[in-house]
Amino acid sequence: MPKGKKKGKYEHRRTEQPYSSDEDAGIDMTIDNCSEISGQSDLKSNHDDAENEIQEKLEEKVLEIIDALNARANAARAAAFVALRSALQRRYLAGLLSNHRATLADHLSRALRRGKDGEKRAAAGIAPLLALQIGEEGAEDYMHEVRPALAAAAVDKTASLETRTECCSSLAVLCYLLEEDLTEIIEIMRMYETIFSGSYLKGDGSVKVSGAVIEEGNWHAAAVDGWALLLTLLPAPHARSVLLSQPPSFARLGELLEAASLEVRMAAGGALAMAHEWTSADDEEPPYLEAVLPRLEQLARDSQKFRAKRDRKLQRATFRDILKYFEEDEVPSVRIRVGAESVICDTWRAHAAYGALAAALGGGGLAAAAGHCGALRAALGLREPPARLQLPAARLNKLQRHLQNNAACKARTVARAKNRDKRSAALAV
Repeated sequence: MPKGKKKGKYEHRRTEQPYSSDEDAGIDMTIDNCSEISGQSDLKSNHDDAENEIQEKLEEKVLEIIDALNARANAARAAAFVALRSALQRRYLAGLLSNHRATLADHLSRALRRGKDGEKRAAAGIAPLLALQIGEEGAEDYMHEVRPALAAAAVDKTASLETRTECCSSLAVLCYLLEEDLTEIIEIMRMYETIFSGSYLKGDGSVKVSGAVIEEGNWHAAAVDGWALLLTLLPAPHARSVLLSQPPSFARLGELLEAASLEVRMAAGGALAMAHEWTSADDEEPPYLEAVLPRLEQLARDSQKFRAKRDRKLQRATFRDILKYFEEDEVPSVRIRVGAESVICDTWRAHAAYGALAAALGGGGLAAAAGHCGALRAALGLREPPARLQLPAARLNKLQRHLQNNAACKARTVARAKNRDKRSAALAV
């Protein structure tokens, strides 16, 4: 390699200046016109602007979806219900939906009464979530219109079993959250009993094993779960008298432990545990335990090979907990995160309530509404929401936010100018 190039290389190295953090610090001190507090304020303002933009886009999308509920095609309306449910599981939109309460309730009831199967199922799936997000002021009118439509769809033999099952589950959650009339609650419980009575034993004590009964297992199980959930809304003495005066009795619930469907057996075990927990007195042992305990013990140890391996495993795990409760009065305790808070399930009622609410609202919908809905918080056993979780009294529109941001920007500019003048005077000295 030529010497000249080597020399140039070394000369270049000699002219390089060493890195100096002091010099960089001096440069930063002379040209930095932004204080730490104002910088944080800028970041917070940018974050708020981004959040507001996301919220506005979602609200515009929701308004488009509400318009799509007027579509002529059943499939298009069903897709709109599904899209609306997805949107409500992301954000709490009571401020927007409160202006469309009557419209949404009308769309929902019409879909449940006149829609085809897919539209009915989609409408039933969104009913509880929508009830929480339209605001407390419109809840009574919403219930008055949607509850009868859901009840009629739950027993509609022209609808598919999946749709009837969805309607049973949604109706139970809707009544558990918002229904206050005990007469209506008892009426819905009677309807549930007429549904799962199809899984009772025959007159000669044998198990119904027809194909229709097995296919209807999920529908009957949803009715059993709904009946047990609504039973806990009644005062304990009233619930005890209901069990003694009208079907199903504890003996009838015990018959469901013999059902051919695994879902019905597990639902019956949970219903027995909830009914015993809610209605039994501490100073007496109910007479039905002598008939129920042997069957619970058998189900907790069932290893019959004609059942699927997964079914045997799930059944044993479920009935071990139920048997332990009846024998030792011990309920498995679970702590579950809901948004920024925790729900403790240490009773059969709490387990059933959380399971039904999570299935109906979805994990996202549960977290989105938990900070704002008093009925949902009471159902989950949560305390009053912290101030940071409460919804602001009024949300500024886009023009107001723009003017507010301009005023804040002007205030920051004036503050920086004063700060810059002070720094320049200090450097000059």
